[in-house]
Amino acid sequence: MKIKYCNVLVTKPFNNTFTYKAKIDQSVSVGDLVIVPFGRKNDQVGIIYEIADSLKSEISKLKIKEIKEIYKNLKFKKDIIEFIDWIANYTLAPKGLVLKLFITNNKLVENEIKIIKDYNYNIKKINLNSEQKNASSFLKKFLVKKFNSIVLEGVTGSGKTEVYFEAVKNILKQNKQVLIMLPEISLTPQLEQRFEKRFGFQACIWHSKISEKKRKEVWQKSHDTNSFVVIGARSSLFLPFKNLGLIVVDEEHDMSFKQEENIRYQARDLAIVKAKIEKIPIILSSATPSLETYNNIKKGKFKHFFLSSQYSGLDLPDIELINLKKEKLDKDKWISKKIIIEIEECIKNKSQALLFLNRRGYSPLTLCNSCGYRYQCDNCTTWLVLHRNKKRLLCHQCGSIYPIQSSCPKCECTDCLKLIGPGIERIAEEVKTYFPNNNISLMSSDNANTPKKIKKIIEDFENKKIDILVATQIMAKGYHFPDLSMVGVIDCDSGLMGGDLRAIEKTYNLLQQVSGRAGRTKKTGKVFIQTYYPDQPVIQSFKSRDRNGFVEQSLSEREQFKMPPFGFINAIIISSSSKIHAEAYSRKIIKEDLVPKGIEIFGPVEAPLFLLRGKYRFRILIKGDNRQKLNKFTSKLVKKTPEPSNVRLIIDVDPYNFV
Repeated sequence: MKIKYCNVLVTKPFNNTFTYKAKIDQSVSVGDLVIVPFGRKNDQVGIIYEIADSLKSEISKLKIKEIKEIYKNLKFKKDIIEFIDWIANYTLAPKGLVLKLFITNNKLVENEIKIIKDYNYNIKKINLNSEQKNASSFLKKFLVKKFNSIVLEGVTGSGKTEVYFEAVKNILKQNKQVLIMLPEISLTPQLEQRFEKRFGFQACIWHSKISEKKRKEVWQKSHDTNSFVVIGARSSLFLPFKNLGLIVVDEEHDMSFKQEENIRYQARDLAIVKAKIEKIPIILSSATPSLETYNNIKKGKFKHFFLSSQYSGLDLPDIELINLKKEKLDKDKWISKKIIIEIEECIKNKSQALLFLNRRGYSPLTLCNSCGYRYQCDNCTTWLVLHRNKKRLLCHQCGSIYPIQSSCPKCECTDCLKLIGPGIERIAEEVKTYFPNNNISLMSSDNANTPKKIKKIIEDFENKKIDILVATQIMAKGYHFPDLSMVGVIDCDSGLMGGDLRAIEKTYNLLQQVSGRAGRTKKTGKVFIQTYYPDQPVIQSFKSRDRNGFVEQSLSEREQFKMPPFGFINAIIISSSSKIHAEAYSRKIIKEDLVPKGIEIFGPVEAPLFLLRGKYRFRILIKGDNRQKLNKFTSKLVKKTPEPSNVRLIIDVDPYNFV
């Protein structure tokens, strides 16, 4: 029997495959998951990429190792291999590390999990209103074995979830798999409950907080089961689905879909690519679709349906701006009298209130009132945030914890701490002075950092065990609370500052999402926005609900400056524990004699967060008019200047974070 040679991709930082030979008794095919010896390891997981009957001349003289083991029942479809190739080419990440995204455990075990082949459906019948029925009929036309991108846009409270649940029902009837992607773990508990109530069985949950046992179970079910539903975060996209029939990206606009560590990717965009490769429909659901998505609707690439009214039939919440230049706040107070009066009215009517401030902790800046010393992290160029509840100063970048000192470390003045600005702890403390007999609670990533804790806060709010909730953006999207009738935004101006390309879009979306928590079921809600800049165009657009005008203006500005989606950007981030080495390597990279037409290089410059986790950081931005040309040029720059061992280089294609 003729020896077969296999080119195997391993989960290591390499773009190339490695050649192994199959044993005489081994049957091999492309996509097989295998165990191979690699370096000093004897049990490296890999995937067979190619099979050949003979060796290439350049490696024929080398000693070729044998494949140690082939998983009989674990195999990746060619669609997955195509997806791996696409991700690597687009993100400029090593192909082996992309493969690692799909293999979450280096010791795969076959047949460990008992697979349920089919669900016994007990789907609850839901009464859709006329607009939802029209949306459902619109979606149904595209639920075929063909790629279609459909944008399901609707005002907050319009019932988008129930509409896409109808689409999920249709796909399950075809005995296919469904992936519902969410931007954050915090959204999974409520959607999980709604799904079970509607369909009569539990969807599988996938995110970083699930146990290793559950991770293996969901991974293998996705590989083996025909009819199957996953509700998951970004990484659920890399499960080895056997028979995927539909992808839903909920809150598609949310910037949390951008992965900012290791391989950097936009999960929404990858989901669209996966749907195209698999030849299946994808639904992008949002009350505030991203500018990129709107542009694709305008160009006719995406289908679009808009739900214009709330399911309850109630009018959208009234929006009132509170001009803080006119309504002066009392010293060391952060909540206007108008909002306090409205909370009183809200509680009198046995309703609930939400105060929104996108700032964790008690105070974002602590300084010495005597010498002006600012408490700063030793490892990052960022101020320490006071968390009074936990009695500590915390760096929100690296997580370093510092004790609260009684004396200034610089001038040794005692009792001279001055707290600048509020976080949600400080707002809650102020609320308590006005409403000492009411239940006031906090919600941020500090106390809602596990699914169990998130579920507890949500259930307490739903069951009216909380009267006033003070929360960050973790509460701004996707939640439905029948008795929440009033929302107060404490500081909407901070999101408008800085040079972030998407800052204004993010602020508008956040305002619309958080305001949409009010008045969804029982009576029309009220929304109050505290601002020092009431005439700012984005604030005025939000107040007048002129989202179309805001989108058109924003897209026009992007096009004028050839920024995404009308141009393309790559970022190169260089970091090192040595500032000199980081800067020298950064400058070496951009020494290029011939920069192609249509490409511009900006930098290197010190990153706004220059010191992060003990590493000095420089940034280079490369802008181009063609994605393929830009990636080719970026790759050339990096390859011609290999990074030294004491320097780390990261390529961020389509950067969202500019700090």
